Amino acid sequence: MTKKGWIAAGATVALAAGVTVAAVWWGNSRAADIDYGEAERRTAAVERTSLASGLELRGTLAYGEPRNLGGGGGVVTKLPEAGSVHKVGEPLLEVEGNPVFLLQGAIPLWRDLAAGMSGIDVDTLRQGLVDLGYSAGDTAAATPYDAALAGAIDALYAAGGYPAPSTRPDAVASREEANQELAAARESAAAAEQALKQARQGPSGQAKSEADEAVAAAGRALAKAQRCSEEDRAAQYGTAGECDVEAAQGVLNTARAALADLTKAVDTAAEQAAVTSANAALAAAQTRADRAALSAVGPKDILIVPTAEMRVDQVAVQLGLSADGSIISYTDTTIFANADLTDAQRKLIVTGAEVEVALPDGTILAGVVGDVTASRQDPQTYETIPARARVDIADQAVLAEAGLSGVTISIIQDEAADALVVPVTALLALSEGGYAVELEDGRLIGVDVGLIQDTRAQITPTTGDLSEGDLVVIA
Repeated sequence: MTKKGWIAAGATVALAAGVTVAAVWWGNSRAADIDYGEAERRTAAVERTSLASGLELRGTLAYGEPRNLGGGGGVVTKLPEAGSVHKVGEPLLEVEGNPVFLLQGAIPLWRDLAAGMSGIDVDTLRQGLVDLGYSAGDTAAATPYDAALAGAIDALYAAGGYPAPSTRPDAVASREEANQELAAARESAAAAEQALKQARQGPSGQAKSEADEAVAAAGRALAKAQRCSEEDRAAQYGTAGECDVEAAQGVLNTARAALADLTKAVDTAAEQAAVTSANAALAAAQTRADRAALSAVGPKDILIVPTAEMRVDQVAVQLGLSADGSIISYTDTTIFANADLTDAQRKLIVTGAEVEVALPDGTILAGVVGDVTASRQDPQTYETIPARARVDIADQAVLAEAGLSGVTISIIQDEAADALVVPVTALLALSEGGYAVELEDGRLIGVDVGLIQDTRAQITPTTGDLSEGDLVVIA
């Protein structure tokens, strides 16, 4: 091959070959060893190395979009610091000296919960405690708030170094009131039982004894009267009145009726109804007392978050103010990198692609494209939100030390290992087509051009020999 019919291509060689070199293409190359020698015959050594090219993006490290966390009221007496990380099962803040614990779940508490209540909030509370290892009872749906759940709450507080909610002054006062109602109900039930017992016993034993004696006396009088009449000896056996059979029979009938009244069944329906009512009131009072003895919690005590740990982004309330409304904004604790994309760039990136993330200090971390979103319009501001790529990074410890900063995201799209490489300016576009490089001695070696990375190109000799270390002329 002669020098006739070739043109020094410089940076335009790649374009002539139909290889597009965009401004976003990058590489891990080092400057070629160049011998400037005579000004008109600069040379560079052929290298054997690896090339990689891809898309380079400017991005930032972030924790994700903050979410607001609402409080359940009361005066705030202790707050977390922005940037602090908190796990579920730990107190996040204090309200009126009492802890506000974090639990994991999908549904926040919206009401005060106590024994006997049921619902999805009770289910969420119980499951959150079970997930932390507490024995909170049956996690089946609609299981009422019971002693097992209250016991798990007490254990949660004890683990955090706090007394159980049932020992708070308001809970103690409520329990004492319930116990007083229980004592009064017991007295009422006992009185009703005694009244029923007395009603069932009927008249006293003395009254019955006297009635029996009256019947017996009347019977004797009747027998005597009958003898008087039969023997017709009234003068001998007594007065005429003592011999009056009819009168004696009447006295006996009256005595028998009186005895029957004393011995007939007693109607105790009213007393029985009173006992039933008193026992129902006693059972209700016992239930209230039992419930008052158990710990009760609500939005003022427990905050539900969807993740096992959270990072406080901002604190929106001050000490001494009410914990109503949004009190804290929080994020996940995982740091990731994201970068805005043009529509053209978005088409070049796929989920799962391996990337390199360069930190400001030069540290290179491996990452994976976790999500790619298309551009869209904000429904409120009507502004265009650009397409975005999220890059997940496994080495969270290094990211935590680095802090939130700008990063360079390099997405490798093509690689050439163990390749012969020359500067792009060593490529000569031949008039008859194709490319060549000129050796130091003037010989031309035909080459195929492969991967182009920044200012270097991969070549494969097509005519003649070309080896690592050979010097080629550069423009």
